[in-house]
Amino acid sequence: MGALIPQAVWAGQWWRLVSANFLHYGWLHLAANMIGLAVLGTTVERLLGRQRYLLVYFVSGIGSMLAFSAIALGQAEVIQIVVGASAGIMGLFGVLGAKLLQGWRKERTAIAAERLRMAGVILGLQFAFDLLLPQVSFLSHLFGVILGFLLGASL
Repeated sequence: MGALIPQAVWAGQWWRLVSANFLHYGWLHLAANMIGLAVLGTTVERLLGRQRYLLVYFVSGIGSMLAFSAIALGQAEVIQIVVGASAGIMGLFGVLGAKLLQGWRKERTAIAAERLRMAGVILGLQFAFDLLLPQVSFLSHLFGVILGFLLGASL
């Protein structure tokens, strides 16, 4: 119904790179992503403006789905299914990381360092959670953060 299935993407169903970002595995998955989107989305939208915020969200979500699909090609026997907004949300976190790093490099204050350190702790906890739960796509989250960070550093 639109989930990311890497083999289907490479067979020509490119729309799955977009649609998978809007599907979820139940109400708890949807609620967790919507809370993350509400918290991070409002902050990033204030920082970047609506158009750049949407650009980061969609490039992070779709880009991470594409990167995940490319890596999954090497595991052709295993059918992997990915859904959720979390790759785009992790892209928003990457933007915040880039902005916090820029702030620390500019100010070099203790509070700027503490903010950056807390972001690192949160990211570390998220990645630990991802690695402990096989149902969660660590790679999609990682690609989302990387894309968001790169976009945030350049915008």
